Amino acid sequence: MSSESVIYHSDDLLCRLHIDGAMEVTRSGPLYVFRILSGAQVCMMKLEAEINNPDSCWYWWPNHEGERGLLSQVHEGLESLENRTRGISVVYPVSASCRTIILGDEKAGIILSAMPDEKGRISQITVKSKNAGRVEFQVKTGRSCWILTQYQGNREDALQWITKIIDKVKWPSLEKAEPCGNFLLQVGLIGPDYDCMVPVEKGFLVLKDIAGVMKKHLGKGNWLHVFGYAHGHDILYPDYKPSGFMGGTERLKEAIREVHKKGQKVSFYLNLRIADQSLVENDFSLQKSVFLDSLGKKVEERNHERDFYVMNPDCEGWQDRIVEEARRLVDLGADGLELNYRGRRALMVPLGEQWGDGIRKIMTRIKDMGVKVWYRGGTDIYPADWLEMSREDLVMEDDGHLYSGCVLGEFDPRLYMTMVPGRQYLLPLSRTDVPVLDDAPVMRDLENIMGGLFIYNEEYMERIEMILQRAAEEYAQQEEEAVKKELSTANAVVDELEESIPSMDMNEQS
Repeated sequence: MSSESVIYHSDDLLCRLHIDGAMEVTRSGPLYVFRILSGAQVCMMKLEAEINNPDSCWYWWPNHEGERGLLSQVHEGLESLENRTRGISVVYPVSASCRTIILGDEKAGIILSAMPDEKGRISQITVKSKNAGRVEFQVKTGRSCWILTQYQGNREDALQWITKIIDKVKWPSLEKAEPCGNFLLQVGLIGPDYDCMVPVEKGFLVLKDIAGVMKKHLGKGNWLHVFGYAHGHDILYPDYKPSGFMGGTERLKEAIREVHKKGQKVSFYLNLRIADQSLVENDFSLQKSVFLDSLGKKVEERNHERDFYVMNPDCEGWQDRIVEEARRLVDLGADGLELNYRGRRALMVPLGEQWGDGIRKIMTRIKDMGVKVWYRGGTDIYPADWLEMSREDLVMEDDGHLYSGCVLGEFDPRLYMTMVPGRQYLLPLSRTDVPVLDDAPVMRDLENIMGGLFIYNEEYMERIEMILQRAAEEYAQQEEEAVKKELSTANAVVDELEESIPSMDMNEQS
């Protein structure tokens, strides 16, 4: 089936949609619903924009949590890249947090959005441009359900329309997560080169000292996140047994209790993606869980000068192993776990095939243990309690896939925040310019002021004194400004009421 139609036309912007593939189309009021049918064929959708006013026509597309900019600048951005005729792309549910594209001018526009797919079937969204006056978004997808509608208003109004759509239709939304806290501080105990500067006599109990500084400056209810607590960072995954050098299981259990006494919570790092090759070769279950490429070859990845196998999250054996490692930490008293799945390539299966369901299952099983889960980079199918915003440095693969960063416009995660309401977000202190929705709770990552991994060394305690003090001062100032804003709003309401109620002379009334 093939169809093409004008879906928006104004003096400034003309939008056409072309669909090539097996589908069903229905209409419900202002919404058009496209159901891409299952089958071996991949459906192609082309969303074309002709720009008549370069100053008013804009786009929002799901490059990670969202990228927004002027349509007229897309061509220039692509021209600056090698292989520019191929365009750039994001892949759902890996580098595309959702499947929503918004095109508009200053008065109105269109929204094309797919419902979340719990199975995480792969879709690819590519942006191309032949000249400054024409931009094309190509969507290649398998079985999926899409909604098309026009909206009235500006960029922020478009987000309100999305909220109305989600409320109107049977949108498979994630359950809302409760806000988890205001601050998170990280500490790596053993580095990527087996280096460890934690005093031997303290071992894991150094966490007690860190928690004490956190309580001093930030009060209670914040997170101390620990990585490099087994063999080191990016070493011998998935063996996360607590390091014997720092006291082993019993000393870590004692340290977690001490952190709790200081009013703080503890989370630990787990990598869902890679496994040490030597461990895999000696473990039959892990051998069956290695991800295989299209030729049946084991996929490898190199981190910190070490070779790892990339594991398949859809394999039950890998899911069981990660859950087993998580259970050990939970039994020791962990309050949360970072489930990291970031690597050096998109590693997508063929378009239309299932990919994200395995990660979702792991996450759900761990949450069922009663602990919090956080994840870097959001998607609309992963039920994390909070999400670490994507990296800002630009990394792009040879085929044009965007691994991180923005090429064409500005990072604006309000697209994802609107598509997946009820999430909390982890933002580093250095990214204070990131726009967020007013009602989106934000947790601040108290990052290393020197950059890089925040590994414990002889300067660590001194550094966090400065970082935590500054964070506390800035937070107090923000709270004070928020209170002033609320009072100002309340006073404005009172003034409006007083003006609307006629004045009365009490002496005359008596």
